[in-house]
Amino acid sequence: MNTTRTPLFYMANLGSEISRALLEYQGEDFEKMRNSIIRAKNIMVKIEEFPEMKGRTGELEILKSIIEDLNHKKFELNKDQLINYFSPFAIRLMSL
Repeated sequence: MNTTRTPLFYMANLGSEISRALLEYQGEDFEKMRNSIIRAKNIMVKIEEFPEMKGRTGELEILKSIIEDLNHKKFELNKDQLINYFSPFAIRLMSL
């Protein structure tokens, strides 16, 4: 597998962190959830640093608001739909 740190790599890892945060939210392990959210936010910062991402950060802004809601313990989306959003990134990364 190619481990080059590309936006694709970071998006796949962002999906893992958000998935982990959702599981911790459901298990009411809010301390671990907060740590996952911090890691997710750090990944988003990395994604925004890529020149090819300039002007394409609308989806990241939506994801930031979702994470912020989760951080305030008010997740109102379908968990499976959010996790499925990240599946193509992981699949593409693994096929490299």
